[in-house]
Amino acid sequence: MKKAVLYIFVFTVFGFTIKPETAPVPQIQLLTTKSTFQAGEVIQLKFKTEASDLKLLLASNLGTMLVSPETEQAVKTFTVPEAIRTSAGKLNWVLIKNTAELQKGSITIVADTSQITAIESYLGPQRIAAGGSDYAQVTLIPTDRYDNVLPDHTELAFTTSFKSKTQTEKIEVQNSIAWKNIFSTKETGRIFNAAQLQEVSSKLQTIYVDANLAQDFSISAQRAHHFADADQITLLKTDVIKDRFGNTIPDGTLVNFLIKTDTGGSLQATGNTVNGSATTQIKHPEQPQRWEIQAFITGIATSNIVPLSFFTALDTIPTAWNATENILTVGPLNGKLNQIVPEGTRVKLLIKNENQTYTLTQKTQTGTASFYLDPAVYQSGTYTFKVQVLGVKQTLEPITIH
Repeated sequence: MKKAVLYIFVFTVFGFTIKPETAPVPQIQLLTTKSTFQAGEVIQLKFKTEASDLKLLLASNLGTMLVSPETEQAVKTFTVPEAIRTSAGKLNWVLIKNTAELQKGSITIVADTSQITAIESYLGPQRIAAGGSDYAQVTLIPTDRYDNVLPDHTELAFTTSFKSKTQTEKIEVQNSIAWKNIFSTKETGRIFNAAQLQEVSSKLQTIYVDANLAQDFSISAQRAHHFADADQITLLKTDVIKDRFGNTIPDGTLVNFLIKTDTGGSLQATGNTVNGSATTQIKHPEQPQRWEIQAFITGIATSNIVPLSFFTALDTIPTAWNATENILTVGPLNGKLNQIVPEGTRVKLLIKNENQTYTLTQKTQTGTASFYLDPAVYQSGTYTFKVQVLGVKQTLEPITIH
């Protein structure tokens, strides 16, 4: 005959240490047969027992609570507090006497689907690229009047609208949320979307479909004349830049204009697109040059190469030497159109003798520049003068300074 072995367990339930009764366990009958309740519904657990000093330990996603019976009669009635019965989820209970567990179980509280209060909606990203491969995701969370998420498989009517086309479809709640990927269209524009359930609608969300990456484009140059006068402006302009679907690229797209000169230099100008086209301006050089201009949207698209040539702006450089005052006058300087050269045009004078070379610079006023050669600086002797203006060079006959 085997000996009986008595095992004693000590375990913790919801933060309480509960030990089995050493005295006989009183007979207890659970009278409540319903195990699923709707949020907000009155929940009562009734037990038929002669035992006294009973407590009901409740544990839900909101925390743990100890409840006393409403009466000490043969049928003990425990009412679940409102704070707990309005929260959907699983509610565990343990009937205890002192520290002893007498009976335990659980009930399920479900959302009140008869009274939908709100449909929360979240969207991202708000801007996507045209073409059909980029997309935004809309996440929807429908809730009841107690802010409980509706159960899985709840169907929402989801509507999207793009220009004149509107489409409605059903999407289900899964794992407490409903979601939908909205792919871009080939045309630019705005996609509106919203969800409906019963009489409740989500807020209207907007997805902006922007042009895709720019394609290669063309540029042109516009100028009043082709002279290197360091004054006039050349306008550089792109055509309307589009993506591969024919959409005009967004305003504000940066276009870089790179200019290479035949002297080995480089210039750069920038412009931002307005209605798909970018423009910029650049001043004419001060000496004859040949330019090659190309525009870029960095890392995305390039333009054709536009050659520009700038020619001499002057035919001759009039000069006059005043030997009495040691003043060399350059000008008046007239351009190809017989106009006076712009104010402030730079005139360079190179003075050279057997021992040294001097460089002087003046700016024109009403087309003329004057150079005073101070005898205290320039010793008596014969000098060679060379004048440079707007890329034109002219060497004068040797001049003697006394």
